[in-house]
Amino acid sequence: MTETTDVRSVTADDAEAWVRFVAVERARTYADTMPQSFAERLLAEVPTSAEHLREALANGPVRYALAERGGKIVGAAEAGPAPADWEVELGFVPVPAHIELHLLYVHPDHHGTGLADRLLAAVLDPGPAYLWLVAGNARAERFYARRGFVALAEQAPAGDSWGNVTMHRMVRT
Repeated sequence: MTETTDVRSVTADDAEAWVRFVAVERARTYADTMPQSFAERLLAEVPTSAEHLREALANGPVRYALAERGGKIVGAAEAGPAPADWEVELGFVPVPAHIELHLLYVHPDHHGTGLADRLLAAVLDPGPAYLWLVAGNARAERFYARRGFVALAEQAPAGDSWGNVTMHRMVRT
């Protein structure tokens, strides 16, 4: 029997596993960009972040999705209303769309399978949306460009928790 990969909404019971998956994949994705302390901090924050996710699931308009295969999370996505408070504070308003893709991670074993497209569709409706992308993440930039996102010329520091690396915005109209 062929094992399938299911994509579904995140529930409160999934919170800790979803946050841990995101932390691990985020650390893997940026291993060459961030210091080792980045991964350690993300993993140390899992319990607190899981509690914040449970609250967000109960109270907010943000969409969360996961991909699961054999009972194990292999992908995660999140999108919600924009702008974020930090965008307003730094003057990145008006925003180019009212929906922002916050994150999309797929375990490397599932790259190229179409799973990222399924996750993207689970959290973003067709139409205008934007995202911020850490500079140098060429694979992700190519992925988003193939899905209609265009890089904007603006740049911003990602903040202290991200080592102030440069990021830029991409928009889909």
